[in-house]
Amino acid sequence: MMKDHIIGEDYELWDIVTDGPLATTMKNEEGLDVPKTRANYTAEDLKKWEKNAKAKKWLVCGLGPDEYSKIPSYTTTKEIWDTLQVAHEGTPQVKRSRGTLLYSQYENFTMKEGKTIQEMYTRFTTLTNELKSLGRIILEEDKVEKILTRVLRVSWESKITAIQESKNIATLRLDELIGNLTTYELRRKTMKMDTPKKDRSLALRIAEGSDLEDDEMIMITRDFKKYLMRGKGSSRGTTFNKSRAPKKYTNEGCYKCGKTNHMIKNCPQYEIEWKKEMAERRNMKNEQV
Repeated sequence: MMKDHIIGEDYELWDIVTDGPLATTMKNEEGLDVPKTRANYTAEDLKKWEKNAKAKKWLVCGLGPDEYSKIPSYTTTKEIWDTLQVAHEGTPQVKRSRGTLLYSQYENFTMKEGKTIQEMYTRFTTLTNELKSLGRIILEEDKVEKILTRVLRVSWESKITAIQESKNIATLRLDELIGNLTTYELRRKTMKMDTPKKDRSLALRIAEGSDLEDDEMIMITRDFKKYLMRGKGSSRGTTFNKSRAPKKYTNEGCYKCGKTNHMIKNCPQYEIEWKKEMAERRNMKNEQV
């Protein structure tokens, strides 16, 4: 921030801050460079001192009271700048330790439950900018790959797959990815608000974290209920003789898996087949993206 502020005034001023003031010297009788006295200043020398003073003014005037209290005994802009760097960033050893800690946070970064894409992106950008200030620059391609593979939650799986199949990850810009995810997030919220409450059955509420849209979940839930009814073998207005009924209507166990500790309506095989059917519908949707 300070660098941009000073460069915006005069680019050469930043060189004075980091490298030291412009020197005004002359040769003495022995041929050595020595500082000029005020009486020997030329017009060019005066311009140098003017720039030195301007660089110090822009640097000092940009400081708050706490920072200013640390630098009153220093005379050059370089001394002031070096002191401020140590105060805010620490010594080289402290900077390395802080960089290691921040990079560990970057490696373990994930999207928190209940947070939006923009909230996640703000945290992610803040972390990568801090790493950049410490000399650890992360490539755009690596940021995109990390968000797609290690940051987003499981409920985003279908969207991640669709992006990976339709986009070139090596050339996909980070802002383009975030825009794509934000649009999809808003679309899911809109569709959820538009779904009538009477259609939001118990099975749909259980699968609230699914990456399928509400209308797809409603249809699948209805199909699953029909599937269970077929398994129960109930028939309106029909009476069965227990001794002549097929095995699936008796209390001898489950005809689906052969186990005797549960009935057909509680068989876990139905849930497995239901999930398989959901996965097939998801794949069909991805192929259409």
